[in-house]
Amino acid sequence: MADLSSAPKIEIRGLTKSFGKKQVLRGIDLDIHSAQSVVIIGGSGSGKSVLLKCILGLIEADAGSIRIDGVEATALSRPAREQLMAKFGMLFQGGALFDSLPVWANVAFGLMQAQGMAAADAKEIALDKLAQVGLDAEVAPLFPAALSGGMQKRVALARAIART
Repeated sequence: MADLSSAPKIEIRGLTKSFGKKQVLRGIDLDIHSAQSVVIIGGSGSGKSVLLKCILGLIEADAGSIRIDGVEATALSRPAREQLMAKFGMLFQGGALFDSLPVWANVAFGLMQAQGMAAADAKEIALDKLAQVGLDAEVAPLFPAALSGGMQKRVALARAIART
């Protein structure tokens, strides 16, 4: 259960974002506490993805504050922001797996590319994360095309949690 008395893990205040004359985010205030699950629901074009992209630093908000673990994320240098973002894992709707890489390398991709981890160490972590999502080591050498849709989604989830 979320401890709502503690400082929020993510605190958003007055967040705004426009694209030309289209104002997508208008003064958004949101607190997300540790162990709290939050669902963002809205129609197409209502700003759900824009809000997430602002939090992740993929797009820059026009105004407002985004604090992550008490750190003002909007004012960070690129290297400092990348270090802060290492706390996040993203799972995309379509999985976004690399079709030319085996399953284990898809899961370990961020570990090897962003963190410079050796392939053998990254593969060990990948196998552990695959097990956590209910896939055994037999799928590790397979390519995404050989997997069912549900298995591909679990591989994508394993990749998202491999950095945590």
